[in-house]
Amino acid sequence: MSQSVAGRVMPMIVVRSVDAIRNFYVDTLGFSHVMGMVGKDGQLDFCTVVMGEARIMFMRAPIDDAPSPDGKQPVEIYLEVEDVDAFHHRLKKNGVAISDPLTLQWWGDRTFKVLDPNGYEIWFYTNVAEPTPPQGAKLV
Repeated sequence: MSQSVAGRVMPMIVVRSVDAIRNFYVDTLGFSHVMGMVGKDGQLDFCTVVMGEARIMFMRAPIDDAPSPDGKQPVEIYLEVEDVDAFHHRLKKNGVAISDPLTLQWWGDRTFKVLDPNGYEIWFYTNVAEPTPPQGAKLV
């Protein structure tokens, strides 16, 4: 049984093939599989994957309701990792396509992005500095 953490958020993302996306997140990105349920057709109906405290659930929808994997989807995942440089190096070494290079963002996070097979963009980040907003910008 997993430990409850008040305030934890888990996005529930609809995809065409839960099996394929589970394999990408587990085998390619290094997430761990927590739980899933196999449907009557032998394919996963849903699964939950984790990396640290981050959890994502992928759910299969009828083909007509699933988002098209053609192009970027409107949802992005912003996931903190302990050492973004080391994680970036590991993924690149394993041949994972990086969609946006390592960059120090003005808000103080060092980030890079990966586009998953369904078009969802995953930002990996480590906070490394204080924010330095662009000139003329006002933080509130």
